[in-house]
Amino acid sequence: MANIDASKVRNVGILGHGGAGKTMLIEHILHKAGKTSRIGKISDGNTAGDYLDEEKERQQTICMKLMHVDWKGSRIHLVDHPGYVDFLGEVAASTPLVDGIIIVIDATTGVQVGTDNAFKYAEKYGTPRAFFINKIDRDNVDFDAVVESIRKFYGLQCVPLVIPVGLSAQLTGVVNILSGENAAVADQIETLKAGMMDVVAESDDALLEQYLETGTLTAEQFTQGLQQGITSGKIVPILAGSVEKDIGIEELMDVVAHSFPSPLERRFIAKNSDGTEVEIVPSASGPFVAQVFRSIVDPFVGQLTLFRVISGTLKSDSDFYNVTTQTKERTGKLFFLCGKEQTQTPEVIPGDLAAMAKLKNTHFGDTIAAAGVKYELPKHPLPNSMVKLAIYPKSRSDEDKLGEALNRLAEEDPTFSHYRDKDTQEHVVRGMGDLQLEIFLDRMKRKYGVECETRTPKVAYRETIRGKAEVQGKHKKQTGGHGQYGDVHLRVSPNERGGGYQFIDSIVGGVVPRQYIPAVDKGCIEALQRGVIAGFPVVDIIVELFFGSYHEVDSSEMAFKIAASLAIQKGVKEARPCLLEPIMEIAVTVPEDYMGDITGDLNSRRGRILGMESGGPGKQVIRANVPEAEILRYSTDLRSMTGGRGSYDLTFSHYDEVPEHIASGLIAAYEKARAAGE
Repeated sequence: MANIDASKVRNVGILGHGGAGKTMLIEHILHKAGKTSRIGKISDGNTAGDYLDEEKERQQTICMKLMHVDWKGSRIHLVDHPGYVDFLGEVAASTPLVDGIIIVIDATTGVQVGTDNAFKYAEKYGTPRAFFINKIDRDNVDFDAVVESIRKFYGLQCVPLVIPVGLSAQLTGVVNILSGENAAVADQIETLKAGMMDVVAESDDALLEQYLETGTLTAEQFTQGLQQGITSGKIVPILAGSVEKDIGIEELMDVVAHSFPSPLERRFIAKNSDGTEVEIVPSASGPFVAQVFRSIVDPFVGQLTLFRVISGTLKSDSDFYNVTTQTKERTGKLFFLCGKEQTQTPEVIPGDLAAMAKLKNTHFGDTIAAAGVKYELPKHPLPNSMVKLAIYPKSRSDEDKLGEALNRLAEEDPTFSHYRDKDTQEHVVRGMGDLQLEIFLDRMKRKYGVECETRTPKVAYRETIRGKAEVQGKHKKQTGGHGQYGDVHLRVSPNERGGGYQFIDSIVGGVVPRQYIPAVDKGCIEALQRGVIAGFPVVDIIVELFFGSYHEVDSSEMAFKIAASLAIQKGVKEARPCLLEPIMEIAVTVPEDYMGDITGDLNSRRGRILGMESGGPGKQVIRANVPEAEILRYSTDLRSMTGGRGSYDLTFSHYDEVPEHIASGLIAAYEKARAAGE
């Protein structure tokens, strides 16, 4: 790659709803920039971006890809993102580190869920953005109507910059209202400029003062104000185009090259080890600082670590320092990626998105820097993974390889995780949605040769008591030689919710010798952990040992342990036992139109509404307590109810008593299973 000044580097995320045309937009950009010799097709499985087997099969992007082109003297990095909500983590991982965002909209459908998500992340990080309205060559499209819907949802600062000449079958091209001329739309351009005067003036204090005094702006002030507003993100341009007809792509790339900000204009805030903030002013000559935003496993070079250069210059085959893990690393070769194609580069500079191979201790979100740099960039939060599945290896061979395969998948996508649930003894995987988990498990089979079955995870119920009981447990067994003898008297009573297990030793007079009392405690603990009425751990119980007897010869720790187990089981059954279930606090964010449906649905799931609050323009957040058993598949259900426009966060709240009619079914199922096992 030719050396280039950092001020000429651009990096842009391509976002939008699935099917809007992001992958094919990039395909045409690559071809137009001379990067590829032909334009691939999604249906043929030969695009530069969708090269994974599962992407070819499903004909959709499922993970971010890096591309780069040289465009009229600028080096432009492009990040293609999946549009499906299950892969929102890919958007969250990279958008904080790009300097501009293109939001692609399908002119035939208008604003969709993926549009909302893209704009939300651009807004969150204050990233300059532009809308690209694709497919304006299709029948019955209304460009003006799509523009109005964009302005309605996202504000009047969204203004048309590149407009179509004709629509549908009559589409002949597009024109930039600042730099282009076309007699067919001359009047429309003047009308648009006049309507945008307020927006341009409000983007700059000096322009606003001039506008309030004179009631107008000069042509030069208008043009400069609009360009500066786009660069700062205060004005969001809307551009028309048709990827299929190769119309509007050059105008889009020109906006990226000339109106989106240089990486040298951006400021990053890091923190020293003592918590003090440090502002990083990017410079190619400053100390090297970068942040990792993804890892991928390449079949030829192994693991590739993707990173954004914040400041400084990194050369190949040089040492650097991982500030996050406090370890030294070495670069080896540096690459610019174009889908699966890798181009070696001798160095990377501010704004570059690049890859390194075979790093040992560098992961998502890590700050990497030159030796001596002590500050660390904040790790950007990823959306919570709400969908869980229990997985069961199909064979012993699969079981042996399972852990490493899951670890590799989690390294590639931090929104995917796995753990062993100590309460249910199941291996659980978590992800953003059913599709993501399905694809990852398929990838595990294809890539690592591990096959698993999946089930809905078990709920970690608990048992407890509501009353008191006084019971005796005696274990007496006579065989040849020494026998076995242990006798304990226990009082059981409820502890406060969350109080756990409490053992009280009230023995006086040595009726139970001191050396056997720990065995009584242990026998109680083990019996309670196994469960009594339904096989779930017994919690929040006070056990008092107040009397017993022993035999000089036949008593032993084991005998007293067994006696305690017998007594505690009897005590729980006599103390009005019940089941407890985990109650989750859920916060559901939906458009206001869906509030009635969501609250009704939560009530039907035995939920208790806690309150409602604003979730931003046109949205409401509904908070409720809901039993975990009722929302194991809530992600799919919410998506169905809201057309994908709803989201939710889930946290554990507390345990509460299971209604009798549900508890009786759980107890009956346990007794049936135990009888079958015997």
